[in-house]
Amino acid sequence: MLNAGGRRSAAVLLAVILVTCSAATVNHPTRVPRVPVEWRAVWSVPADAEAGELFLDAPGHAVSGQAVAVATRQGTVRIHDPRTGALRRTIPSGPAPPVPITGVWIAAGTLVVSRGRPDGAEQTLHGHDLATGAPLWQRALTLAGPQPRLDNTGLYHGPRIVATERAIVVFERLDEPLDIQALDPRTGTPTAELTYPRSCRLTAAATARSVMLLSHCEGSGIRLASMEPRTLRTGWTRLPPTSSAPKDAGPPIRITANAEGYVHASAGEDDFFYGPDGRLLSTGPQAVQVTNPDRWSPLLYAGSYPEPDEHGGARLDGTWPLPAHLVSVDPRTGRLGGLPIDTPARLVSLAGTSLGMAFVHSDVPGDGRLTAYRLIHGPARPKTAWPDACALLSARDLAVFAAGYHPAPGTDGAAKCDWIPPADDGAVISLSVEWVSPSDAGARKLFTAEIAAIKEIGEVDPTTETPGLLSYTVARTNGFYGATIINVGPVIVRLTSSSRQAVRLVSPLLRDKLLARYRPGIRAPAPARGRGWSFPTDAAVRTVPVVADGVVHATSGDGTVSALDAATGAVRWRFQTGGSVMEGHAVADGTVYVASTAGRLVALDAATGQLRWSRKIMAFGDLVAAGGRLHLWVRNPPWSSTAGLATLDTASGETLWTFRPEGDVLNADPALAGDVVLTGSDHGVMYALDPATGARRWHHRAGRPGDRIHLTRVGATVYAASAGGHLHALDAATGRIRWRARVGGIVASRPVVSGGTVYVGNNRGTTYALNAATGTPRWSFQAGGDQPAYGWAAAVTDGLLHTAGADRTLYALDTATGKVRRRLPLGGGRGSGPVAADGTVHVTDNDGTLYVVDAATGTVRSRFWTGGTVQTDPAVADGFVYVGSSNGNVYAWPTAGR
Repeated sequence: MLNAGGRRSAAVLLAVILVTCSAATVNHPTRVPRVPVEWRAVWSVPADAEAGELFLDAPGHAVSGQAVAVATRQGTVRIHDPRTGALRRTIPSGPAPPVPITGVWIAAGTLVVSRGRPDGAEQTLHGHDLATGAPLWQRALTLAGPQPRLDNTGLYHGPRIVATERAIVVFERLDEPLDIQALDPRTGTPTAELTYPRSCRLTAAATARSVMLLSHCEGSGIRLASMEPRTLRTGWTRLPPTSSAPKDAGPPIRITANAEGYVHASAGEDDFFYGPDGRLLSTGPQAVQVTNPDRWSPLLYAGSYPEPDEHGGARLDGTWPLPAHLVSVDPRTGRLGGLPIDTPARLVSLAGTSLGMAFVHSDVPGDGRLTAYRLIHGPARPKTAWPDACALLSARDLAVFAAGYHPAPGTDGAAKCDWIPPADDGAVISLSVEWVSPSDAGARKLFTAEIAAIKEIGEVDPTTETPGLLSYTVARTNGFYGATIINVGPVIVRLTSSSRQAVRLVSPLLRDKLLARYRPGIRAPAPARGRGWSFPTDAAVRTVPVVADGVVHATSGDGTVSALDAATGAVRWRFQTGGSVMEGHAVADGTVYVASTAGRLVALDAATGQLRWSRKIMAFGDLVAAGGRLHLWVRNPPWSSTAGLATLDTASGETLWTFRPEGDVLNADPALAGDVVLTGSDHGVMYALDPATGARRWHHRAGRPGDRIHLTRVGATVYAASAGGHLHALDAATGRIRWRARVGGIVASRPVVSGGTVYVGNNRGTTYALNAATGTPRWSFQAGGDQPAYGWAAAVTDGLLHTAGADRTLYALDTATGKVRRRLPLGGGRGSGPVAADGTVHVTDNDGTLYVVDAATGTVRSRFWTGGTVQTDPAVADGFVYVGSSNGNVYAWPTAGR
């Protein structure tokens, strides 16, 4: 017997089966009525050359009854038979080097191809005879980009070029004056020009014989107009009965049309469906009241299944259910319906329809394709049974995370269940049945495409991944949450929660219950595990983990401090600071010091996590604890360009002194503490302060006004590097200058001092080595490269300097000569590190991979993909390297490899 969730799921599936294209029933008393039952893939070709989308908003493919055209990355256009997919001919790219294709259209037996820079205004249209491929014409266009504006009026935000059977219509500008030009498809000559009225927002879509314009003009409402493409004259005009058109800029407007002239227009939360003659077929709420249809128009769009929303309107761009639907509109009632295909809705678009077939572009990462589907009719198929979402888990299952959870079935019509915690501050755990496919193969294809899209974002948890299960994290404006998507047999489910620990603990239980239901006797494979561990925090980890006395102290962006056993990752304690933690924390003498963006500084017992003291103070920059004092930069108000260096008593939290430099301090490095407190600034001056009183002992201009100063102290000497490339060595006690030097480029990191040599690098990837005693240059090494946001860093061990260049390579340089001894490619370039310890060098790349490199031989002992980007330098202790990731995980990885 079906419960409410099951009845809802069954109703959805019944509607899906009934609501696409004509039913093609046969009036014979002995024959079973035939109805549409599925869209079946007939052929498919690669289609990943979509470079023109950002600027032209144009596809890399086109569909007609005569041919299907698909652009390639090589600059050619393949012409395929629409029925079979057979390759008929290839339009060459032209003279070398090939110019990128930025759009493809078919109109009046003509293939129109635009070429130019994908983000450039200068484009060239080429007309080819569709039947023979012969060139017909060529026309240069200048399509102006948008200009900075204070308001949202006088803008066009639709496709820059649209094609009809009568003309090619070009929208030459994105802001006023909105100039429009029509070109003959066979000759490329202009047939009409038009400047749209001022103070209007405008978007457009093409049908076979007209261009549909949707606009909102200042002082008036939403208007839908049909425009004759060859003459640019208005045919009919309609005023949609929208409730979302306030004064000023008005609501967002969007429009979709098919070749036959059916239109879907939206303004804000309102949706409207029109026929080719301008007749209003339905509004959003009417469109999703699906009934038993007897005929439908050709497909209107590919995307999410239409559903009523909680406000009585229509939800046409939802995220549930998972698969895309090919959606049509009933020309008599305006109601929508569609059948699914085995690709997620967010990854598809309808390229066109022809000859009773649908052509769908899917943007699955690494496998963009254009697929031809044919509608299959047959006897009505039995309804697929959907599981009750609340029956897939039990309170006993949830007790693995916390006791006292109870289920609450979803109220939005989805097959969803929210597990509610016993306390108000607990984490809700949500389970959604994303889809139940008629076949295991269909579910597997849908799942594979979805996880490819998830991995493209890069925030996944590789430590728990197994076939059919992927955990990942999502950062939204309203928070950070963890999720797991699971496929077992025909079923795909998703588990989400603001607690990633809950997701990690409950997901395997949910998968096992699905296996027991759909694949009894089959056990899930265990994830591959090394000797290390990972711990899921509830936000990105942006600060370096601090290891002390066998405990890893880590902070996450949600303001939580986690104390984890360094060997096992087991939780010792956790503490919530009440704000995000963005800066480095400190551990000293059994106390953990953490500052949050909420203006709170706390001191916690390192063994128990108990609060020792708390101060209201707006700190920024990493904390430094030494000699019973805590040094930190403070700023009040938080947006001020000036700041002070405050020193607090570590036992009580009482402020001992505050020093305020005379100039700006925007991005201060941590202070260097000892017998004298040393600090730089953002105004070219460095300071030496008495650690007990904060009194200025000496100061020195180490760079130009506006230069940031970076400091390193070794013994009695402090080395200062300015952003402008000025280097100084000074006596730490007196400030007496020992030597000066100069290097090229912008210096944005502290000098590295080792073995009597000072190493400093610039933003161009050049490393300079100077004699630490005299400042005499020893050698320089230029790595070059073009890595965006490149930052220099280096580590020295065993006579080698390890540094990554802007060419995305880790170099091992001979410290005596600067010659390259070894090199290691780093994917997208250096992310963090290098750090040298225990005979190994640890570095991460921008793809999120951690490398453990043998310092003596250069052999990569191990590499590990973290599933996100590593935003902290590696911390090495007791045979492990510890890093934090943007996916929220803290990782411990063995330095000796697996």
